[in-house]
Amino acid sequence: MTLVPSVSQDVLYPADAAWMARTDLKTTRLLGYTDVNIDSVTGVTIGILGRQPSVRHASMVTDQILEFLGNARLSVEEDMRVYRSENEAIAAARSLIAEGYRLFSPYPLPAGLYPDDASVVPAPLWYRLNAKARMLELFPAEHLAPRQIVNGDANIAPPVYLKAGGAAATGWAYAVRYCATQEEIDLALKWFHEPGAAADLVAEDALNVITCWCAHVGCSDAETVYLGAAEQTFSAPARQTGSIIDAARDFPEAGRRIVRAAGEKARQLGYRGIAAFDVGLTDDGRLIAFDPNFRVNASTTQVLLHEAATRGTAWSTSQSVGGPTPLPMPEIIARLDGPSREGWFVPTRLLDATLLDAAKGNSLWTGFVLGKDRQETADRGAALAGMLAERD
Repeated sequence: MTLVPSVSQDVLYPADAAWMARTDLKTTRLLGYTDVNIDSVTGVTIGILGRQPSVRHASMVTDQILEFLGNARLSVEEDMRVYRSENEAIAAARSLIAEGYRLFSPYPLPAGLYPDDASVVPAPLWYRLNAKARMLELFPAEHLAPRQIVNGDANIAPPVYLKAGGAAATGWAYAVRYCATQEEIDLALKWFHEPGAAADLVAEDALNVITCWCAHVGCSDAETVYLGAAEQTFSAPARQTGSIIDAARDFPEAGRRIVRAAGEKARQLGYRGIAAFDVGLTDDGRLIAFDPNFRVNASTTQVLLHEAATRGTAWSTSQSVGGPTPLPMPEIIARLDGPSREGWFVPTRLLDATLLDAAKGNSLWTGFVLGKDRQETADRGAALAGMLAERD
């Protein structure tokens, strides 16, 4: 059975939307992006785009990769425009605009390249909704951590999270610093105030969070729909390592109401498409929203395909996996083919390094594993990582 999103396409994207994620390093300066990310991000949404158009780098969509994804039951029917250079990507996007499509992307596209009305979400609205300093526009104060906006000198006491609060595109916790001491606060402030970093900051009290989810909504012309949530895993405070969906630790109904309400406020302002919010459960039982993510997120494909991937199986848990590997793509696919055909591994994005010089010989593999519980998914994820770490 083909794996398709758990909701209809009109909830995820407007009918005239085309995926164009190729931006630049200036726009993504607070994401820690490299030349690899600029093109690899175009592979996000493979398998969840339906038949809508896309602009994707050639390294993500070779015939071999697409055949593998199809054998893994992903539906890849989109009208794909493939590019190899920045100029080709821009030309493809402009062609889609001429055909009557509007572009959507996780991050704003470079200013001046396309008409102001050529984006599903106008850039001013995108920046407004994603600014952490403006979260009171989306959430009541009782669902936010105690915070202050730092525009200059401020009395900040540890422990605290310092975050870029302004309009720049952020994500992956690159522009978040957990500070347990005054010395760490001073170092973080120095980093944030360097040229090209962030001037406006949010200082949030460091609450004791038991579990944190990335909870998704879809904003269509008609309504805001809850799409699902993935629990976030961390190697250290604010350092996310992946996502788990576990039926035994589902996102609470009260949290669903909170994110639907925030998504509806954004919808009323004109936002359309997928959005997600980082929401944590504290040790005293409060649900606290930490970050607005008005974009496709790293866990979005897992959230949208989890139900289809687990239907009719004994598996109820999924865990994200992936990383770089020096193996050639034929060998990567050969090692992943068995687990994907057996159904317990769902690939979501592959990058063939031979077609992207910036990858410097390291291909990428991304997806999620399924299991009956957290231990089984962890074991399976570790097994796959070991299989792809190096040559025999």
